Amino acid sequence: MYHYTESGLPNVFLKNGYTAAIIGGEECTSIEDIDGLHQAIAESIIANKKSLSKSEFKFLRVELNLSQKVLGKRFGVSEQTIARYEKGQSVIPRTTDAALRSLYAESRYKNNPVSYFLDLLADAEARQAEEKILLQEIHNHWERVG
Repeated sequence: MYHYTESGLPNVFLKNGYTAAIIGGEECTSIEDIDGLHQAIAESIIANKKSLSKSEFKFLRVELNLSQKVLGKRFGVSEQTIARYEKGQSVIPRTTDAALRSLYAESRYKNNPVSYFLDLLADAEARQAEEKILLQEIHNHWERVG
């Protein structure tokens, strides 16, 4: 069996689908269908009921080809927050865990508009945070101005 540490995950082992050879005195491993392998790993991760580990979180983000900044924007958090999840410095909230799994499933199966709703929520939260409420008193009651 081959311990596939190149994935960034500590628990991936390959029973077959790879070729090992000695080239120039060094052992080299070639993996057949690397895209299919990564897809199978991601599907195993999203199907598992336990909370995502820091390395699983990062693996899914990388498979989605999203930067920490872009994923943070989608989730309404900073790039640093995503980095802290991936370093194990912050607990990954269960809602964030579920959203990342859903994003991957959407990217794979194209059956669920999760990213649209996450973008919509992030935009709405940003606008709401920036919006000022200006009030004035008119005839003994308060009214919004503008």
